[in-house]
Amino acid sequence: MSKLPVGTSRRGAGWEFRTARWFVRHPFAVVGPGGLGVSVFEVGPEVTGGVVGGLAVGTAAWYRAHPDTFDAWAAPVLRAWRRRWAGAYTGRRWVNLMGSCGLTTVHHRTGEVLVPRVLRVRSWSPSIDVVRVRLVPGQALRAFAAVLPELAATLKAERVAVEQGRPGEVVLIVQRDEPFDRVIPAPAMPESSDGVDLRSLCLGETELGGEWREPLIGTHHLTAGATGAGKNSVVMAKLRAVAPMIRDGLVRPWVCDPKLFEFVALKPILDGRYADNPEDCAELVERFVDNMGRKQKRLQRKGKRSVPVSREHPVDWLIVDEVGFLMSYSSEYAHEITNACAVISSMGRATNDVLDVYVQEPSKDVLPIRDLLPHRVCLRVTSERHPDMVLGEGARERGAIADEIPADPSSAGIGYRVDPRSRTPRRVRAAYTSDHDIDELVAFVKAGPTDSGSGLRVVA
Repeated sequence: MSKLPVGTSRRGAGWEFRTARWFVRHPFAVVGPGGLGVSVFEVGPEVTGGVVGGLAVGTAAWYRAHPDTFDAWAAPVLRAWRRRWAGAYTGRRWVNLMGSCGLTTVHHRTGEVLVPRVLRVRSWSPSIDVVRVRLVPGQALRAFAAVLPELAATLKAERVAVEQGRPGEVVLIVQRDEPFDRVIPAPAMPESSDGVDLRSLCLGETELGGEWREPLIGTHHLTAGATGAGKNSVVMAKLRAVAPMIRDGLVRPWVCDPKLFEFVALKPILDGRYADNPEDCAELVERFVDNMGRKQKRLQRKGKRSVPVSREHPVDWLIVDEVGFLMSYSSEYAHEITNACAVISSMGRATNDVLDVYVQEPSKDVLPIRDLLPHRVCLRVTSERHPDMVLGEGARERGAIADEIPADPSSAGIGYRVDPRSRTPRRVRAAYTSDHDIDELVAFVKAGPTDSGSGLRVVA
């Protein structure tokens, strides 16, 4: 008699073994109640109740007495436990959620319904759950990506995003409500250049409650957003973050300001590197390219491919506001400006020449050099096509719903950026820089250079 190969049985495991597997995967479901039962039996209900009550009182006292440490250490654990075991991520509620969104499959032999399994829930902030899910055989990330709106509606969440986890797993980012319910104050300016890391500038906060950090050097930047979306907040946060290096002559901003007033307050610290009309902007960009060429020649003579940031080899940072106006709407100088910016974004990295552009409509008709700007942020936009234009194909499908950010002043500075490791869109908010903060920046820089820039932590 021939033996049936393993895996061909039409029967599934018995319920008692499925239950045993569940307890093995979730030992605290046994240890917790079991420990309480043993304690009641061994030492009595009074002592057990006293210990449990003492823990509850101690936790409440911690909550009231020291909010910072409680919110950092205890709250995420308690919140994650409650949402994991008393929310939508457990039992029949999770099975119904997966079934309603078409994420269950049926075993082709046994007829058993296979359901993606929740492995872990993390709730680092009250607004965001991070849910690690094991896929069933035959599933991939795109199965979840295709039903994110349905998942959000069923979970009564504002947004659900998905990213690839370990092999056979995905991670769901569930945004229950708006994580940015307050204005983020302008970042503090470091006292010395030694305190600045040009590869990690603090611009605001992420949806998980951490600092939103971006590099200045080693890349070129594109920030897209409709009028009033808060583009100015992004660039001003960068300027304040590198203020001591501007003061010490280690970073030199160059500004094209076709709106005439966004950056006019910075003129006292720009040493003539400011333009506010198309003709002058074209001239400024050409000066920038010429300066970049001289730096390249110096590197060539020294036989070097890169050099540390110093006063001899500073970072030159070209900020172009409303780049669409200069490259598309103002046809007389559009070709000249576009070509010069293409040269900068193609050749400026080694010499620490940085192009940083801001645009309302990010199509290639408006911004022909879009693909030459790898580091991108998408604030509130007016079309559902714009997130993919800015953050890459499929970004909106994976959760970058920048076109659904409310067109309200209270939402200025909120947007998305792509995580460099997972390529997943993350919701962020830039800090708000007031006129007073800008005046403070100008006064700080005008105080003059110091000798603190000799031990920099950044290299080109």
